[in-house]
Amino acid sequence: MMLTVPLAGCTGDDPADVGCTNTDANNYNENVTKDNGSCDYDLDDDGIQDRYEVDGCTDNTANNYMISATDEDGSCDYDLDDDGVLDADEIQGCTDSAANNYKFRATDDDGSCDYDLDDDEVLDADEIPGCMDSTANNYNSEATDDDGSCDYDLDDDGVGLITAGEYHTCVILDDGSVSCWGLNEEGQLGDGTTTDRLTPTQTASLGAGRTAVAITAGEYHTCAILDDGSVSCWGWNSAGQLGDGTSTDRDTPTQTSSLGTDRTAIAIAAGYRHTCAILDDGSVSCWGNNNHGQLGIVKANTHRDTPTKISSIGEGRTAVAISAGLAHTCVILDDGSVSCWGRNWEVQLGDGTNDDRDTPTQTSSLGTDRTAIAIAAGEVHTCAILDDGSVSCWGAGNGGRLGDGTNSDRNTTTQTSSLGAGRTAVAITAGESHTCAILDDGSVSCWGRNWDGRLGDGTTTNRNTPNQTASLGVGRTAVAIAAGDIHTCTILDDGSVSCWGGNWDGQLGDGTTTDRNTPTAIEIE
Repeated sequence: MMLTVPLAGCTGDDPADVGCTNTDANNYNENVTKDNGSCDYDLDDDGIQDRYEVDGCTDNTANNYMISATDEDGSCDYDLDDDGVLDADEIQGCTDSAANNYKFRATDDDGSCDYDLDDDEVLDADEIPGCMDSTANNYNSEATDDDGSCDYDLDDDGVGLITAGEYHTCVILDDGSVSCWGLNEEGQLGDGTTTDRLTPTQTASLGAGRTAVAITAGEYHTCAILDDGSVSCWGWNSAGQLGDGTSTDRDTPTQTSSLGTDRTAIAIAAGYRHTCAILDDGSVSCWGNNNHGQLGIVKANTHRDTPTKISSIGEGRTAVAISAGLAHTCVILDDGSVSCWGRNWEVQLGDGTNDDRDTPTQTSSLGTDRTAIAIAAGEVHTCAILDDGSVSCWGAGNGGRLGDGTNSDRNTTTQTSSLGAGRTAVAITAGESHTCAILDDGSVSCWGRNWDGRLGDGTTTNRNTPNQTASLGVGRTAVAIAAGDIHTCTILDDGSVSCWGGNWDGQLGDGTTTDRNTPTAIEIE
C-alpha cells in the first residue's frame, strides 16, 4: 500500500520540477514530488513502500532522532563532512525554500538538501550512530558513527555531558568517568563522603567496566545513564528518587532497580525529588516523589522507589527529549509536540490552566506549524527551542525568567523576545528563576533573576529579555550548558568548563565560595 506522507530529501534544483500536479494521485501536493514530476514515493520503483521511503528518522536510538525530518534513505546523522564536529550548516534541515524538505534553519555543508552522505541511496551500517572499537567506552558491535569516532555525544551538542543541581555541578569526562563539585551534604557528589568540594572531584566507581553516557542532577541527587543502558544514582533518597527500592541516602553510585525486561535508558532528567527516563522503546519511566503527579501516574501513593512506567504519553506517541523541574516533568514527543505533567500552580505545564496533572497533558499550541526540538524545565517554568530556532516559555514569570519583556506568568506557550539579529538557539537550560541558551554562533544568552550574577553579564541586574553573557574567553564558544538554582556552567569548544553565579557551596568549582558575575574558567584534572 502506498502511504500519503511527505517525501523526505531534496529532489530537484529546478523549482519548475517540484510538485505533483496530478489531483488524482494519492500524494497530490504542489510542493511535494520527485524531481521527475512523478506522483508517488516509491523511489526505487520496486512497487514496495520501503522503510527508507517514509518521512522521518524513526530510530529512536539515533543521535538525530526526529520523526519529522530525515534523508529519504532514513540515515540518522548530520556530520556530513565526517570531521566529528556538528557545524552550523549541519543542523537538520534545508535552506532551499523550493525544496520539498525545506527547513530554513540549516542545510548540508555543500548546499544540497539530503543526508545520504555517500550518495548511494542506501542506509549503510556506518551511517548509524555507535562505535566499533571494542575497547571504547561506547562500544556497540552493531553500529558506528559515520567517521568511526568513539564518543557518546554523536551530534556534538553537549546534551547530557554537564548538569547542575541546586548547589552542585557534575560533568562526564572524556574517559566516561564523572566529576562533581559543590554541596555534598546528602552525598550528591558520589565520592563516598558528605564533604563539600570546591573543585572537581571524581565520583566513586560506576561499576566494573562501566562508564557514564548521560547525566542529570536534581535538588540533592544525581543520576547517570551508563554505557550498558542501566541507570545509577546517588545522593538524597527521601522519596525514593534514586530508584533503588529504598529511601536510604547513597554517597556512591548505586544502580536503580530494573527499568523493565530488556529495557534500557536513552535520556534522563531529575527534578527536585523525582527522576524520569526515556527508555529505548520511547516510553517513559519515573520514580521518586509524586505529591503533584510529577511521575505521570495517578497520585494513589506519595512516591515510588523503583522505576514505574507511565501507561501512555499519547496514542501512538513516543518521547524523544525530557526535562524535569521542581515537581513537574515535560517531554517532547515524536511529532514535535510537548506534553507535561505534575504541579501546575505556577502554570508551568502550559495547558492554559493552573490545575495539577497526574497524566501527560499536551501544552497549548507552539505556534502554527511549529514543533519543539529541545526542552528545559526550571523550578516552576518551562522553555523550549522551536524548529525555527526561536524560544518559547511558559509558567512563572517573576524575575523575567520567561524572557518576553515582562515579569508576568504565562499559562500558554509564549515567545521570548529576540535572541539577537539573525541569532537562533541551539541548546537551552533553566534554573530556579533564570534561563540560558547557547546560540548558533556559540555565544550564550541568559535572562531572568540575576541577584548573584547567574546571568553572567557582569552585573546583578535582573533581565526580562535575552541578554548576552560576558566573554567566554578569546575564541571560545559554548557547546553544552547547565543551570542550577543560582549558577550556570558551560562546556566550551576546547573541552574546558566555565561557570558563573552564586558560589555559596563551591558549585562554580573554582576553589572558592566567591560569587562570579562573569564566566570563570575552572580546572578539571
